[in-house]
Amino acid sequence: MKVLVLGYFGYKTNQIDGQTIRTRSIYNLLKEDSNLNLYFFDTQSFQESKLRIFKLIKLLVSADVVFNISAHRNLKYLLPLVFLITKVTNKKLNYIAVGGWLFEFLKNKPIHRYMLKKINGVYVQTDNLRLTLKSVNFKNVYLLNNFRPLQFPKVNVVKNNKSETIKLVFMARVHPLKGVNLLFKLEEEINKAGIENVFIEIYGPIFKGYEDEFISKLKNSKIEYRGILNPAEIYDVLQKYDLMLFPTKYYTEGFPGTILDAYISGLPVIATKWLNAEEFIEHGKTGFIVPFDDEEAFIQQVIDIVNNPEIITKLKEAALLKREEYSADSAWNILRSVLYNA
Repeated sequence: MKVLVLGYFGYKTNQIDGQTIRTRSIYNLLKEDSNLNLYFFDTQSFQESKLRIFKLIKLLVSADVVFNISAHRNLKYLLPLVFLITKVTNKKLNYIAVGGWLFEFLKNKPIHRYMLKKINGVYVQTDNLRLTLKSVNFKNVYLLNNFRPLQFPKVNVVKNNKSETIKLVFMARVHPLKGVNLLFKLEEEINKAGIENVFIEIYGPIFKGYEDEFISKLKNSKIEYRGILNPAEIYDVLQKYDLMLFPTKYYTEGFPGTILDAYISGLPVIATKWLNAEEFIEHGKTGFIVPFDDEEAFIQQVIDIVNNPEIITKLKEAALLKREEYSADSAWNILRSVLYNA
């Protein structure tokens, strides 16, 4: 069986973000099946030459099954071509969504709605999005949670107490809309409260338009920026922390890979209540959810936990149990049905 994975892999610049990680995860999981003749097309290659479209057309014509993992731009402009070729050649086309924005995107695009309703399957990250699409007559929409194609590492949970240093971490795109600025306000309030045993560190690619402002803030802070983690080192590094901070201002987040990577590493999460937060964070069990865009509530929740570190141990234990819901085995069961069921 010839299978094509079409998406933004970001190999040329080694771009690491939610889209590239989900695309690579799907591809790497499919590689585990030796019965497949697997190909990929990285849409980043269009930045080098638009003539790469002819290579894509050739791959589409020869494939039996296509997994299209596109975000906004490629979904808007590339889907019509992919849909037409796979329809004419009678191939199985599947669309795998990244994030939680698909319903809003389709509101004023009747042609794209029609195309997606007519393909083999639409696979989304959240149950909320699945149910919303079903409410507008999508018969082919299924849940495919975020996952990581690996054996989860062993994590030893160590008891926290007030005499120990508490390490807080942020790992996502370094962008104001991911809530990065709030981290500096949090540090100010921690200092005002006279708390001295707390450290905050940041990982992730810095948004280009934010670089100067971010560097300026770092100069006036004890928060440390640690660069971009390679996928192979994420879990060893995250295990050294106590809490993942996720003060996102993107209301339509899907299932952020940050949350999954935190759970895999045994880290509880403190997050703002984005659209799908309650699907993935059990409030008071695997972390805490605070009202969306309420900076004071977020800061207070962190300070409450810092002042009562004994609860971190229970949160970590619950996070480790939660991670089993997002195993590669669960994802493979869904992808296998795509490949081998009529």
